[in-house]
Amino acid sequence: MIVSNTGGKHVGAATAELAFALILANARSLPQADALMRAGGWHEGLPLGDVVAGKRLGIVGLGKLGQRVARYAKAFDMEVVAWSQNLTTEAAAAAGVAYVGKDELFATSDVVSLHLVLSERTRGIVGEAELAAMKRGACLVNTARGPLIDEGALLEHLRKGAIRAALDVYDQEPLPREHPLRSLPNVVLTPHQGYSAAPVLAEYYGESIENALAFLDGKPSRVMNPEVVGRS
Repeated sequence: MIVSNTGGKHVGAATAELAFALILANARSLPQADALMRAGGWHEGLPLGDVVAGKRLGIVGLGKLGQRVARYAKAFDMEVVAWSQNLTTEAAAAAGVAYVGKDELFATSDVVSLHLVLSERTRGIVGEAELAAMKRGACLVNTARGPLIDEGALLEHLRKGAIRAALDVYDQEPLPREHPLRSLPNVVLTPHQGYSAAPVLAEYYGESIENALAFLDGKPSRVMNPEVVGRS
């Protein structure tokens, strides 16, 4: 069986832009401000926002998405550090960020943003120890995969008000209607929409049709397993 992929130039931008939008929304209390305005209010009761300029962003996973988020953060005058299991000091420097150890990243970052693929190595990579090490009021952003985080430990720390979070992905999707995350005031939630943007979907659909037509023409395109091409 031949397997063809779709890519597109916009999917990386869409996910990275959402990650940074979540960072800003959390910093400036935008969901609360919107809800207050719709309820007829004004400033009363609105949590004071913060600025991201001068803050430290810790990126876990410095691939293409992580590097794109790093560029956005630097444009906002944030200090950017990064860690992953395979990241080296040299590779981080080539991307314009500083390499730090995992423990230091979680203990010193004002915002931690996850950009890892889900595997047996990365499942639960953010657990009780990492969450407990985070600065009080720091924000954990996840636009990658839900199971990267120990959800039970995250809920515990959010309920205590120790940290904040901004999440686009979850252990169970769709997120159940009665899930406790939905009732917490210190978390911004979006419905796994990192990839869901008009240019991205247009590319996906267009490339899917191109792949099908290329296969019917005997010239498969964007093939993920080229070793099977030509087999009878």
